[in-house]
Amino acid sequence: MQSDPWADIGRAGGSLTLRRVDPLHPADFFWARDADGSCALVLVVSDGTTVDEPRPVLNGIRIIEAPDQDGKNAFVLVLKREEDRELFRHLCDDIVDACRSKAGDQAFLASTIRRAWKWHSLLRGGANQRLGPQEQQGLIGELLFLERLVNHLTPKAAIEAWRGPLDEPKDFVFSDRAVEVKARHASKDAVKISSEHQLQVVKGQQLSLAVVALSPSIAEAPGGISLDSLVQRVREAVITLDPSADVGFDARLLSASYSADHDYSDTWWVPVGTSAYGVGEGFPRIEATSLPEGVSMVTYWLRLDLCAPFEHAYDDLFHSEPSNE
Repeated sequence: MQSDPWADIGRAGGSLTLRRVDPLHPADFFWARDADGSCALVLVVSDGTTVDEPRPVLNGIRIIEAPDQDGKNAFVLVLKREEDRELFRHLCDDIVDACRSKAGDQAFLASTIRRAWKWHSLLRGGANQRLGPQEQQGLIGELLFLERLVNHLTPKAAIEAWRGPLDEPKDFVFSDRAVEVKARHASKDAVKISSEHQLQVVKGQQLSLAVVALSPSIAEAPGGISLDSLVQRVREAVITLDPSADVGFDARLLSASYSADHDYSDTWWVPVGTSAYGVGEGFPRIEATSLPEGVSMVTYWLRLDLCAPFEHAYDDLFHSEPSNE
């Protein structure tokens, strides 16, 4: 790695002070500082260059997309914390190197976004931690639902509907439906509800609770899945239908703190059943709107035997409205 590229760049008098990364590089990359003196990497592309892929939300880095002073478009990564400067330099070098073999502004922009996603798990913090058994179970439940959903929506639409890894209240939101997905041990007739918002009904939106029962299994038993094997299976299903959807899929996995750097082949499960419940008037739950002032972050266990009057066909989640609503 060469010397600090920002050391001899002064604070910008306007929006950014720029210095070309490499005059021989096919893409227009620039080291930069903004008016606050923050370090940045800038990719300049022609006006109208777009990439239909999700943008990462990077811990400690701000992404800005805006016209530059020459009427072109700039994709800018700005470092928020000076103490992360060395790590940010590694990220920038990786992005620049990944684009050396590309050709054309759209390819440069797409590669930059993809490499930013590759760094997402490291920069967001906590992704170096291996998912625990309960977290693995929960992600397996969501992936099994996504596997079904990609056959009813386009893969990109199904991935966009997968909101759980983004820390949103409902795991899936699509059309006029929201679905909260839970995985349970087959021996338990209850699921854990993690907040008062998970089963809160939003006006104009049908809400269902989907439950997947999992039974512990030995490695590679018939019908058995590990988290790693299921990730691979769903990825293959996604890219078979739309090869360009792999970036969005990997982005969601990273947001869910899943990393291929960890080995999850030591834990196997066999899905042994699914059930679905329409959440509406009379459904047993705690709602944010009913909590007394000062009470929040509520976690509780929901007995599924008491939800039986609200049960509907699992397939209804992907087609028509539940029959009891």
